[in-house]
Amino acid sequence: MLRPRERSTTPPPAPTRRSATAARRARALAALALAHLACAPAAEAPTSPTRDDADADAAASAALRTANDDRRSFDNQPDYEGEAAGLRAYVDARLGEIKADEPAAACTRMLDAAAAFYAAVEREEAQRSALLAALSATREGDHEACVRETSLEAAACVVILLGDRSAELPWLLDQCSRAYPRR
Repeated sequence: MLRPRERSTTPPPAPTRRSATAARRARALAALALAHLACAPAAEAPTSPTRDDADADAAASAALRTANDDRRSFDNQPDYEGEAAGLRAYVDARLGEIKADEPAAACTRMLDAAAAFYAAVEREEAQRSALLAALSATREGDHEACVRETSLEAAACVVILLGDRSAELPWLLDQCSRAYPRR
């Protein structure tokens, strides 16, 4: 019959330098193996998805919301400069009809067009009032920044495109400023 092992009262021997190095090496290899497993690509999905797969994908994407659901990836981002050049070609023909002679007048016209745009497109009265109040509250600072940073052509470009209702003010201001940079 086996007797229970008696505990020794003497402490275990101190690890040698060699065993400590081996232990560190083993921990590093284990961490590397775990990192490799964590970074390994997921198993391939079936080549012919079923309706259940589509429902599961829809449920998963509904649960995981992102601010920009852009599936083009990091390497395939939009060519903002190219888009601005295309915008310039589109707006150039119409620019003469609206371009102001001084920055203050151009910026006033641009901010008036933005207020008119949001008043027209926002259907809900409470939202419209809040939006127009926010535009009004920041108008002086926006006007000063516009005079300081925006070219006459860019301000006119924004006015034209807001009239077309092609996009909102921040995007149009960015793209028009790229198409018509301040000199």
